[in-house]
Amino acid sequence: MFSVDCCDARTIVGWMSEYRYFLAQRREPSLHAALKIKPLAVTGILSCPDGVLFGRRSGRSEMDAGRWELVPSGGVDDAAVGPTGQVSLERCILTELEEETGIGVSELSEHSRAVALVEDPQSHVTDVGIMLATAASAAQIQRRFAALGNREYSELEIVAPAELRAFRRNRADSLGAVSAALLDALMQPGLCSGFLGSAFDVAQDKPGA
Repeated sequence: MFSVDCCDARTIVGWMSEYRYFLAQRREPSLHAALKIKPLAVTGILSCPDGVLFGRRSGRSEMDAGRWELVPSGGVDDAAVGPTGQVSLERCILTELEEETGIGVSELSEHSRAVALVEDPQSHVTDVGIMLATAASAAQIQRRFAALGNREYSELEIVAPAELRAFRRNRADSLGAVSAALLDALMQPGLCSGFLGSAFDVAQDKPGA
């Protein structure tokens, strides 16, 4: 998994670590002082003609079981690293999209676009919010999801734009911290405009732990 050393609005610099170190740090937070694992993750804000996609994590999930979050989402690992050491966040989010919803890249109606960067102070996860859009309807998305064999989410919900504030308020106790922060940012007009452009880069600065 990719661990962040430093970042700004255009570049994230970090290194590859083993997932077991993050799990150890999550189970015993005091280990963060020594391990300094700050995982990089991606969260898609997937919009369709009927609204924005959310999923409720399976009760079997290692992290945030039973919580709602924006879909797709996942950690950045070595599968996203290119030959020059650059990490493709687009490749990562598109892989998560197909695995978690059954929607392929050919079904997206717009190019992916990074719009926000948030950090969960409890888990130390740094998350890049990426806008995605599809012409698929809510019913089509639900059918694709139902056909998946190994599902990370127990259910999906598509929330109409006009109902996002109410969804955020009503699910305050069951909404994942990162998704809540992304929603808060994106619901403020103009806040994310131009924050992260298409030239957003991720690079490794030292070998994995």
